[in-house]
Amino acid sequence: MKPKFLLAIVVLAILNLPGTGQEPIYKSGANGSVSARDRFVGSWELVSTEFLMKDGSKRPYPELGANGRGYLMYTADGHMCAQLVNPNRPAWKDVSHPTPAEKIAAIDGLDAYCGRFEVDEAKHVMTHYPEIAWQPNFEGTTQPRPYAFRDDLLVFSDKEDKEPGALSYAITWRRMKPHGKN
Repeated sequence: MKPKFLLAIVVLAILNLPGTGQEPIYKSGANGSVSARDRFVGSWELVSTEFLMKDGSKRPYPELGANGRGYLMYTADGHMCAQLVNPNRPAWKDVSHPTPAEKIAAIDGLDAYCGRFEVDEAKHVMTHYPEIAWQPNFEGTTQPRPYAFRDDLLVFSDKEDKEPGALSYAITWRRMKPHGKN
């Protein structure tokens, strides 16, 4: 089975697991507080990806462009899926037979993986454990994501040491509303 079809099957399977509806599942503790883990459960839509550069400017992730799109989903049983795309990827002229250049452009504007997750509430770090990914070397890695909740937004941000000229990164997600509700 081709990897892109396997990824689509896994995403659909996760979406059909119990507790993956659009309504957030919050479990109040004895003092009425909601755990951070429970706040993650549900579906999130990408708002932005950006690097803060050493000169003070900001720029979007190059592979996703200024209008990157994506979904991030967490299930109550501890699984997650993320898919981000550059909406400006060129369409294939022949869907059945894309050229090598068209295939490269499609992959260059894609980031997708699924696996398990854990939350360290004391340190405010969400950790993703990719089990399948578009990039083979990403599978089996540990991906810590320092986080903050701001109303209906989830922001992953930290210092950046892999992107030349960047000081930090921020990926912002908005909790999705149930279908048919504004």
